[in-house]
Amino acid sequence: MTAEAEPVSRDNLLRAFASAADEIGGFFAGLDATAFTAGDTEHWSPAHHVDHLILSNGPVVGGLRVARGRLLPLPAQHPPRTYAEIRGAYRAGLAAGARASGRWLPQPEGTQLQLAERYASSLRAVHETLGDWTDPELDAWAMPHPVLGVLSVREMLYFTLYHNWHHADGVRAAQEQL
Repeated sequence: MTAEAEPVSRDNLLRAFASAADEIGGFFAGLDATAFTAGDTEHWSPAHHVDHLILSNGPVVGGLRVARGRLLPLPAQHPPRTYAEIRGAYRAGLAAGARASGRWLPQPEGTQLQLAERYASSLRAVHETLGDWTDPELDAWAMPHPVLGVLSVREMLYFTLYHNWHHADGVRAAQEQL
């Protein structure tokens, strides 16, 4: 799986999150230890990216765990968007200057192995909590996103999956330049 692949059903999403936890978690765990921490708040190291992903995956898990009635009902006029459309909207937001801020800014602590394991655990938690949802429920409830606005739960999962691959692919490309 990569940032370009398009999961559709809940079962596809379950497989995609399980795969991402293994592949991306393994990628971050396997990086050179010196390169893993080489960076700062302006030029993120792989450790910064991992911590940012842990921070951003957590609220999705929290949203999936709450009772359906405590989430926002999806407005009837909300047209469903595909993975590709969510990916495109996020890329457009980045191109327009959207950046992580506030609680989404990483402050990595711990060893490389600890961060990689916390990261993989964060995606496994998405996978586990998603298992309690049905396909129709994914399209009936909504969650807010700081850049993309109100998203259906399915769209938030599309974003979350893309966001994880986006950062992993960016780190991979940067490492290849070294």
